[in-house]
Amino acid sequence: MGIFSFLGNLAGKGILDGVKDIVDEFVTTDKERFEQMLKKEELRLKEEQLKLEREKAYLQDTQSARETYAKVSTSDKAPFINKIFPSILALLTVTLTFILFFYFAKGKFTGSQKDIVIYILGVLSTITTQIFAFYYGSSAGSKEKTEILKKLNTKS
Repeated sequence: MGIFSFLGNLAGKGILDGVKDIVDEFVTTDKERFEQMLKKEELRLKEEQLKLEREKAYLQDTQSARETYAKVSTSDKAPFINKIFPSILALLTVTLTFILFFYFAKGKFTGSQKDIVIYILGVLSTITTQIFAFYYGSSAGSKEKTEILKKLNTKS
């Protein structure tokens, strides 16, 4: 009988521990809920901070490119081709984008050509957006993010 009662006690403890774990998982106290809420909020804040840091890096990269472009454009030592090449490349890209949009609107493409042209237009549209953002500044949303970043930097 000793072995059977030992096995029964062991099995009983296993079942009780399992039930206890299940109850602990689903029944929480107010303190536990508050701690979980705090952890979730901390994770959300860290995620927001990472997004802002990525945006800050992007804006710094854009600003650096603009400064470099301005230095080359105004430098007496830079060759003429270096001064005009970025602008010519941007102009050609925008022109090509509009020509393809116009040609595509006429319906000249069929089948797999259509898929390829749609893909190319998507890429060119993205590049055109970046060109306009470079030359004319970014959107109002980015300006708001820049202001938020400045506020965060002053608090740090």
